[in-house]
Amino acid sequence: MTDNPDSTRGKLLISNSSVIQDFFHKSVVLMVDHDDDGAFGLVLNKPTDQTMESLIKNLPDTVHSNKPVYAGGPVDNLFVSILHNGKQTVDPGVEVVPGIYMARSFDTMLEVLSSDQIQFRVLQGYAGWSSGQLESEFDRLSWVVSDVVDESIVFKEDDSEVIWREALRSKGGIYKYFVDHTKDPSLN
Repeated sequence: MTDNPDSTRGKLLISNSSVIQDFFHKSVVLMVDHDDDGAFGLVLNKPTDQTMESLIKNLPDTVHSNKPVYAGGPVDNLFVSILHNGKQTVDPGVEVVPGIYMARSFDTMLEVLSSDQIQFRVLQGYAGWSSGQLESEFDRLSWVVSDVVDESIVFKEDDSEVIWREALRSKGGIYKYFVDHTKDPSLN
């Protein structure tokens, strides 16, 4: 049995590649909420073939129109959200961690997309766990929890596996060692 955190809200979940072989294989999840009723997060490193202009109807043409949309998780692909660092926006949304917000408002999305100063990621879908489900995944060693959540990981535009490796590297210790010294940093 592992020492499960009471809540992963505001933390990263980094999948254990030797255990998880489904949608979450080599994924990094920013946890938005986690309590006794369940957990909710957004996968950060699964780009889709869709662009923002193909996903969002009536999106004005901006320099960001062709940016990829990310698969935020396997649940409800009608759920579209934006992670961003635009505190100055009229309605930034929910502050997930200091300086990083999640919004679902079309107006906030337009405001963010009109700025060249705000970093962001648009996500379709989310990751959700019912009561006790995530805790049982911790018992199976499916996830590594990291308190290190910064913009260099959340908004990094790179290959999915590179982001996963960077998240492990930022965790430090044995995780950094595996990433830096093995071809497959399995976390057993």
